[in-house]
Amino acid sequence: MIQFINMSPQIDEDRIKEWLISSALAYSVSVKKLVYSFVSTEHMLSLNLKYLNHNTHTDILTFPYGTNKNIVAEVYISTEQTFENAKIFNQSIENETLRLISHGFLHCLGFHDKTKALKNKMSNEEDKMINMFHVKH
Repeated sequence: MIQFINMSPQIDEDRIKEWLISSALAYSVSVKKLVYSFVSTEHMLSLNLKYLNHNTHTDILTFPYGTNKNIVAEVYISTEQTFENAKIFNQSIENETLRLISHGFLHCLGFHDKTKALKNKMSNEEDKMINMFHVKH
């Protein structure tokens, strides 16, 4: 099950779900339950403080509960930060949303972004996933 809560109506949920299912197949994993919640900056800060003890803003938080082969997770994405990132990186809202959705998905697979090298690897995987979306759709 893949679910989106408060995602922009400009984004086609069915296309995103199909893309995530295709991505799961490409990575040889199964999606059991994956919930993406689009929330305010304030909500993200409160989650970051409560669960990670970080008093900083972030664009995405991923809480994986499954295994690397069976995805069960909650992903929170800051709506405001998505728009801000799109401006900063000269991206469409759709592409920035895809990047954040893929970022959360990849965290569920065990990808990390704590170091520059890991960030580069994560970014490359995000690009692969985004390209898969655009090729298929």
